[in-house]
This record gives sequence, structure tokens and C-alpha cells, in this order.
Amino acid sequence: MSKISSLNYPKKSHRKLVLLPKKSVLLAEFFGIMMGDGGINNPWQSNISLNAIKDRNYADYIIKNCQNLFGITPSLRKRKTSQTIIISLSSMTIVDFLVSNGLLRGNKLKNGLVIPEWILSKKSYRIACVRGLMDTDGSLFVHNHIVSGKKYTNLGLCFSNSSLDLIEQVADIFKENKIKPHIEGWGKKIYLYKIDDIIRYLKIFGTSNIRISSVYGNWKIARVV
Repeated sequence: MSKISSLNYPKKSHRKLVLLPKKSVLLAEFFGIMMGDGGINNPWQSNISLNAIKDRNYADYIIKNCQNLFGITPSLRKRKTSQTIIISLSSMTIVDFLVSNGLLRGNKLKNGLVIPEWILSKKSYRIACVRGLMDTDGSLFVHNHIVSGKKYTNLGLCFSNSSLDLIEQVADIFKENKIKPHIEGWGKKIYLYKIDDIIRYLKIFGTSNIRISSVYGNWKIARVV
């Protein structure tokens, strides 16, 4: 990592001293998080919006990663009108860095949300980026169905995004890792239905969000019981 000196900016205070990280698995995961629940809507701040209850522990994980990547601690606030917490990285230097490496300003969908080329160029980066995407825009859920009068409880995994190109990219990365994706919902959702595929996903990609890992853990306990 390299330290950036503060720079004079017209009518603004000096730019913060921050770290600009080299390309890494951790940075690729952060980009996945930003592509999922993140946004850049002005020149000086990037934000990540999460569920204040379900993703509270995950917010702490993201804050720690921001400290490791950029050398500063982002702010955390809760919206008064909803169960949403917002992690904000306030730095023009960081915003410029994120944009120069493939994140989009403004409306991500209208501007063509896709995985940046530097992430696609390396398998470990692709896996980390999908983990960040899934931990924000994905879910692991339990679904019940009855066959011949007997109730079965199975797991399902879903990733949702309105960028059809991004959905195709994630599906291709699943296939690369011998996981069979099912694209549904007018091309905006990927489902994994087979338990072997879900276990393989968790083994290869993992999760940094207890909201997802706890569902799998509870399901395993219920099967044993």
C-alpha cells in the first residue's frame, strides 16, 4: 500500500491522508460489497447501506476491512425513517481510486453495472467479488415442500440484481466452479437449489455475513435433530 499526501482543493480542506491498496482478494471482496449494497453519489463519499438488524455484525466486518484497506475508519449511522444503517467512507481520494478501478458513480444500473476487468482476470478475485455480492444482494433460505404426504425441509440460495450482465457474469463464475445456477425472475435472479451446489458454494466462496452462515448452521442442526 502507498500513503497519499494531502492535497489542496479549491474551497475545501486538505484531502485526508489515506492508503491506496494494491489489488488483492480483500479489495475484490470490497468491490463486490460496493457493487451490491454500495453507491457513489457525490465526489467525496462512498456509502454502503445495510439492514440495521440482520446485517449489524456484517457492518462491523466491513468497517474493519475499510480500516485495513484505506487506513481510515468510516462513519456508521442509522436512518431515522427505516431499519437501515449506512457506512460512509468520506474521502475524495478514495472515491477517485474506486472509480478509476471500475466502480460507477451515480445510478449503477443505468451506467452499466458489471464486474471490473481486473477482478475477472484472476480466479481468487472473482471468488472474493462474488462473495461480497452474495453477502449483500444474496440470501440463504429454508424452503419446505411435501412429497407423498411427507414434509421435506431444504435449503435454497438466491442472488438478486437488476443488471442482467452482472447476473450472467456471476452465473459464469458459478459454472467455472462446477456449481449449477438457475437464472429466473426475468433474468434478475440466480437460484441454487441442490444442497450439493450450496455446500460447494459455501466451501469455495465462503461468507463473511453471519446472516447467511447462521441459516446454514441452523439447518444442519435441525437435520441432526
